[in-house]
Amino acid sequence: MHRIKHQKYIKRGLKITGTALVVFLVVFFIWFISGEGVEEPGTITWGVSFSPRQATDLGLDWKKVYIALLDDMGVKRFRLAVPWSQAERKKGEYDFSDINWMLDEAQKRGATVTLNVGRKLMRWPECHDPTWLIGTPHEELDGLVLGFLEKTIQELKHHENIVLWQVENEPTFRFGECYGPSPSKELFGREVALVRSLDGRPIATTDSGELGGWLSISRDVDRLGVSLYRVTDNPTFGRFHYPLRPGFYQKRARFTEAINKNLTDVFLSELQLEPWTLVPLSMTPLAEQFESMNFSRTQATIAFAKQTGFSEIYLWGVEWWYWLKTEQRDARFWDVGTQLMNP
Repeated sequence: MHRIKHQKYIKRGLKITGTALVVFLVVFFIWFISGEGVEEPGTITWGVSFSPRQATDLGLDWKKVYIALLDDMGVKRFRLAVPWSQAERKKGEYDFSDINWMLDEAQKRGATVTLNVGRKLMRWPECHDPTWLIGTPHEELDGLVLGFLEKTIQELKHHENIVLWQVENEPTFRFGECYGPSPSKELFGREVALVRSLDGRPIATTDSGELGGWLSISRDVDRLGVSLYRVTDNPTFGRFHYPLRPGFYQKRARFTEAINKNLTDVFLSELQLEPWTLVPLSMTPLAEQFESMNFSRTQATIAFAKQTGFSEIYLWGVEWWYWLKTEQRDARFWDVGTQLMNP
């Protein structure tokens, strides 16, 4: 009899504890997504992410776009990448001429660079695998990735205007196309250790601002970059608008910094200011592009980003802005970028 009563108390206690836990998680979730914006930092450092391939896909001369960003828009902070598919088109034959040129041109104008290195980098298809990699036995992939990473650092570390190595891009976030198994956390740790052994500059990586875990991937790096996307599109579910508010990002940033004491800070590495389309932008009618990202949404997104409290923000979509300016005679977007870079 006493045993039955004791079991009832245990079950009741577990039920109460479980209910309390659910309530706590619901309240915690609501607190995260509904948080108001924080006070804007005194100064926001603005930069841009730039991809030669994205510019080329839009039918542009990517070098002209890059020089325009430097000389016309006045960009002083860049986020650039070293795609494996471009730097080692043939196995064992390396060509770093494009990234060397970009780094040199930035140096001439006093611009600094966060350099994205590794296999999974910014821009689709995420894993920028050279064609010769396809068919390689899976057990050999990690060694090849590490070998290319070492070659990259050794070839480029003489550039003094590289201020941050970004190792991989959202390395464990399941998005993109990669040959073989998805990149692993274990490999990422080895990559970070390798870069530290080759150069003393700080190391960052990135995670999805909306869907990433932030904590696990940032335990071994000095800085964490996160994305901010307001509108995405999916062939199954259609267009989706994230119901998050500015405080969501800053509360997560403060929480991540408090847990991972190794972090200097969390910054906004990818602020979506271009359309999210299901086919390449070059194949998407302008009217359809503007359904995803138009000028009013651009202004609203920038205002939203300012309320997150991040002190360093990189714009995503400047290649599209240049295309709008030169091919569509719409300089409004480009002019907004110029104003941000020259407060």
